[in-house]
Amino acid sequence: MSGIKSKLDDFIRITNCKMHYEFYNGFILEFQFKKTNFPHMAGLHKLKDINIIQMYLRKAGFANQIISKIKKGSLTESDIKASKYYPLIKKRYEEFSAENLFSLSYSDVIIDFDITKLAKSKLTKTKFILFEKNKDNENRHLCIAGDVVNGFYPETFFFEPTDYYLKNQTLERIKKFQIINKDGSIYFEDRF
Repeated sequence: MSGIKSKLDDFIRITNCKMHYEFYNGFILEFQFKKTNFPHMAGLHKLKDINIIQMYLRKAGFANQIISKIKKGSLTESDIKASKYYPLIKKRYEEFSAENLFSLSYSDVIIDFDITKLAKSKLTKTKFILFEKNKDNENRHLCIAGDVVNGFYPETFFFEPTDYYLKNQTLERIKKFQIINKDGSIYFEDRF
């Protein structure tokens, strides 16, 4: 899908749905994407040389401001690609779509992510990592964080060409994946 507005519209389609994963070990993971997850998950916060992003970065309401600017056409695809930081997020940005987020449900999942098994990482809140290899054999990751107040929620989405985040972690297979509409009806279901 091309264009920042198209990416946003695609993502907004899934924000009213609950992602429901049942694992073979009996654990159930549920979370919901929020519209405000979009700028961070697409990597836009890393484009610090874009004036609009620079203006709102690290301020309350950053995500809502960026989404508003995208909808109004004040932040465009050409702005994104003109950033000197774009090469840092290129793969993440290009492959960020609802379809690719759903396809992460067709592989094993890291459960009880253990950051101490890595030499270096910022994923201090991550509890689960859904991952899969893309067509270039690189790992696409969706990190799910969780706490007592917020439950489980999407933390970040990124690429890593190696198995760095997967090594020595506890993996579990998904038994059933559902996308549940806001009204409780099943939009999509698959069993493995």
